[in-house]
Amino acid sequence: MTTIVLYGGEGAFAEGGAYEWEGPEAGSTRRFILFLAQDDAVSHEELALGELKRYGFHDARIVAGKPIAVEALNTPSMQAFRRHYEGAIEEGSSIVWYP
Repeated sequence: MTTIVLYGGEGAFAEGGAYEWEGPEAGSTRRFILFLAQDDAVSHEELALGELKRYGFHDARIVAGKPIAVEALNTPSMQAFRRHYEGAIEEGSSIVWYP
């Protein structure tokens, strides 16, 4: 069964990642949450760091991943994250970055 695990952290963004997406300005350091689809609910920091590099984040520092409480996405304050959860289910990962 697929589990979405959340990894929060901060890293420097550089152009040239494997994915085409609207990332932050190149050279900037941003906080983020990575939504990563996994086969288990265990934190896999090395896997998450590899995925962050594909998004263009380098020198990232992350905290241990935690599985998302899916029912929390039904609360009004968390509904903005629903599309990232769904994106991770469909594509394998999704990322939210903060200005």
